[in-house]
Amino acid sequence: MKKLIFTLLLTLPFLTIHSQDTINVPGDYSTIQAAIDAAVNGDIVLVAEDTYYENINFKGKAITIASHFLIDGNETHIENTVINGSQPTDPDSASVVTFRNGEDTNSVICGFTITGGTGTIILYNGLLRRFGGGVFAYYSDAKILHNIIESNYIQYTSDSFGGGICGFDGNYIIESNIIRDNEINTPSIVYYSLGGGVYTYSLVGYVRIVNNKILNNTITAPEAWGGGIIPAGQGNDNYFIINNLISGNTLNATTGGSGGIDIYNHSPTVINNVIVNNSAPTRGGGAVIENATPIFSNNTIAYNTSTVRGGGLDVVGPIPQIMNCILWGNSAPAGSQINGTVNISYSDIEGGYTGTGNIDLDPLFRDALNNDFHLMSTDCGDNFNSPCIDAGNPAYKDSVMDCDWGLGSQDTCDMGAYSIAVLYTGISEENEILPDKYELSQNYPNPFNPVTTIKYQIPERGFVMLIVYDVLGKEIATLANEEKTVGIHQVEFDASSLSSGVYFYRLRSGSFVETKKMLLMK
Repeated sequence: MKKLIFTLLLTLPFLTIHSQDTINVPGDYSTIQAAIDAAVNGDIVLVAEDTYYENINFKGKAITIASHFLIDGNETHIENTVINGSQPTDPDSASVVTFRNGEDTNSVICGFTITGGTGTIILYNGLLRRFGGGVFAYYSDAKILHNIIESNYIQYTSDSFGGGICGFDGNYIIESNIIRDNEINTPSIVYYSLGGGVYTYSLVGYVRIVNNKILNNTITAPEAWGGGIIPAGQGNDNYFIINNLISGNTLNATTGGSGGIDIYNHSPTVINNVIVNNSAPTRGGGAVIENATPIFSNNTIAYNTSTVRGGGLDVVGPIPQIMNCILWGNSAPAGSQINGTVNISYSDIEGGYTGTGNIDLDPLFRDALNNDFHLMSTDCGDNFNSPCIDAGNPAYKDSVMDCDWGLGSQDTCDMGAYSIAVLYTGISEENEILPDKYELSQNYPNPFNPVTTIKYQIPERGFVMLIVYDVLGKEIATLANEEKTVGIHQVEFDASSLSSGVYFYRLRSGSFVETKKMLLMK
């Protein structure tokens, strides 16, 4: 019987078997680059704890390069598996990790400390510039997960972008990283230097920057923008900046702005970020929104400073819609909380601001002096309830912009980025607001009798078919045959009328097809 089932598995037209090899460093090869050179698409390069003085290049391969964090989720592997790019063979190509040969988002770097890089010089628009101190992707895609990207330093005589990460014109998934203490120092520039922590520029690509800590990055230049992060796109709205901590970033510049985040000339989705303790010259200590109308909701912008205007937020151009935010404790000579015109609602703004549902009350952060910007709640053992709990826009309850984490009446949203002490680490916490890939999960329970649950996720709205087959490939049940929104979905399968045995379920959405098997035992 087992032989028969295996034979059927091989012959069913919708099933594929993928062979994947693991190449060990230093077990199989003494250097990471030697392992990359030997790998083929689909392989995993698994790297043991040590410090590797290398500047690695993916060379166009769809492979995963990972520390042993990939195996057991132990974050000490991240700290102890170091790629140090301070000894490059070519000082003009001195990014620690490079994607420059048409890689896609199946090219993954995961679970390392990435440090010591000084960036790569590229001739762009007639000007030699230096890009990407730690990680550099150029007209290529990349997936950057669960890394510490720190102490990379770009010093150059002209414009430079992305002290920690620079992604230029591709699809980028940057999730659950700590990006800290990176620096750009360009005392002589032609135009400006951008993105002390992260700079991404993508005209048509998909960019997802989620669940990162972007901390204490710096730019020193005559003109600089985005001490923490610049998600640039020029009209590309397929950008998602969600659930990030952007703190302590600084611009040392005569002109420029946006100590925390700079949103320019496009309209990304910016939700559930904590933007605190950043500083900028001229304008926008926390954030600048210029010529852009982002989806901007449930962000906490607090204790940022600017030397001229817009301590919390500076706005130029079209009037953006802002909702469910907290702007508190920011400082500047003009517009300490907000400079410019915004349509803001259901937000807590120090000093007040005209708009539906706005309040001017101390948000009662749990411990702002020690960077804990969760809201106080008696449900969590605090003496007081923050006035921001249950004060958000009730129309968005249970939507992607509902950041009510289980406090209060749960009949509406909260203001700000988070309200209870579930503090993400910036490394291992999962975030399921917007899936970035198609995925079909294993049913649970399995084996089952007679009911089981099947979960799947889709990264974009589309038509979904989920069908159950028997071992002969005969269709048994259709569990989904309709258009679904982006997100995570689940369905129950009741096999009461079926006999014990092996069954298969297949998900099809767009060009994505995946099949898994399940066992019914009565």
